[in-house]
Amino acid sequence: MKNIAIIVPEQSVFQAIADPQYCFSAVTDFMVKSGGDPLFHVELVGLNPEVKLNDKRYSVFPDQLLPTDTSPDLVVIPALFGDMKQAVKANEGYIPCIKAQYESGTEIASLCVGAFLLGATGLLNGKKCSTHWGFTNLFRELYP
Repeated sequence: MKNIAIIVPEQSVFQAIADPQYCFSAVTDFMVKSGGDPLFHVELVGLNPEVKLNDKRYSVFPDQLLPTDTSPDLVVIPALFGDMKQAVKANEGYIPCIKAQYESGTEIASLCVGAFLLGATGLLNGKKCSTHWGFTNLFRELYP
């Protein structure tokens, strides 16, 4: 079974948290109902016990708070929302944890403009990545 941690950043896109969580969980439910073994264990991981998104229309309650003793196989960084510099600053607390997970062998994936938070870790130095076309110039400026 693969352990997946989806981080719950401040100023993020709610669907970029909910959709991967649903997808991994639905596959696991299908496998178990079909008599197979669960494929994924998914946890939402946050810095705060409640993260309010989309002008406080939605609340997300992480399963775990950082720091955590869990060692996931995959960390998913959802898309951020709004001013990217501000969004990265609001989520700086994730940076040491993402770096430590990577250094311990965990795969790291970012969705869309979640690449800005991944870029802030320094893990993309010398590597290629993709992000939303509307943010490519800013991304190049911040993370050449």
